[in-house]
Amino acid sequence: MTRSARFGAVVCSLGLTLDAGAAAAQDVRSAAPRAPKEYTIEQFLDTVAIRGASFSADESRILFSSDRTGIWNVYSVPVAGGNWTPVTTSTTESTYAVSYFPNDDRMLFTRDQGGNELNHLYVRTPEGQERDLTPGERLKASFAGWTPDGAAFYVASNERDQRFFDLYRYDATTYQRTLVYQNDQGYTPAAVSGDGRWVALAKPNTTNDSDIYIWDASTKASTHISMHQGQANYAVATFDPASQYLYYLTDESSEFTRVRRYALADRRHEDVQQANWDIVFTSFSHKGRYCITGINEDGRVAISVIETATGRPISLPAVPQGGVRAVAIARSETKLAFYVNADRAPSDLHVLQIGTGTLTS
Repeated sequence: MTRSARFGAVVCSLGLTLDAGAAAAQDVRSAAPRAPKEYTIEQFLDTVAIRGASFSADESRILFSSDRTGIWNVYSVPVAGGNWTPVTTSTTESTYAVSYFPNDDRMLFTRDQGGNELNHLYVRTPEGQERDLTPGERLKASFAGWTPDGAAFYVASNERDQRFFDLYRYDATTYQRTLVYQNDQGYTPAAVSGDGRWVALAKPNTTNDSDIYIWDASTKASTHISMHQGQANYAVATFDPASQYLYYLTDESSEFTRVRRYALADRRHEDVQQANWDIVFTSFSHKGRYCITGINEDGRVAISVIETATGRPISLPAVPQGGVRAVAIARSETKLAFYVNADRAPSDLHVLQIGTGTLTS
């Protein structure tokens, strides 16, 4: 992919079929080895990287990041394909897209200061005005998700105590914020339920052992939900859209990491999905119509999208020379953005119209 203004590229493969008679007469032992394809250093340096995908409120555009100018900046592109529109134009600070606002054309992005890795969260208006939502000199902040109605969003910040990340809720109109969870135990806020009552907390112990706690905003109490013997990893995946379950990943008593869920009402645990490989993530679309799962198949993450009501898989385009990665479903649940990545080509962004199979590249 060169530094052009195109949106993605369709990955194709060409095959060569030898005539059967000629092939039979050919002495394969004398065939010369196929010469590897060579690239110039200019071609290598001209490769463009892109990442992230967030649909605009009207789902006509996608927000993403790219280093096409030599430094990471934020861009938007029509869902139907077309030229990239620069959103940020920094020449010194790497800037990464976070999300469009769900109900209007404002955008969230993140960047640090001079490479200090102390990222702040910024909002940008359609008129180009920028505002640091997490001001301060010695803090690190990150976006932690939207409320279902898009009226507020969550931010994790260590401004109070550099050792720990607290969780704040920001009003999407006024940017007024309230402290939701004060972290005094060294947990990591990992997910918030749609109804705002529950916060899932991760606690790493060692590289091979970790735990999950659930904090209840109504009682201010935490519950350890991953009690186990020996070493086992527990990782937060997501809450379901109805705020009835916490889905999580664990390798306890299993060769491979599987998906389980914890019922918030009666504290039951049950298996949801397992495979002959590690399941690395699972998530839901906005209203829960689809479940997206990634499985690490021998070093390559295979993505599946399942219709939750029927268990029917959604057909993704065949990718002969790469794999589908980083799936994002629009809030209307009618469009699916994803990347195609291969070991010989950088990622390209595509949009699939769910139901019609129409693909934009």
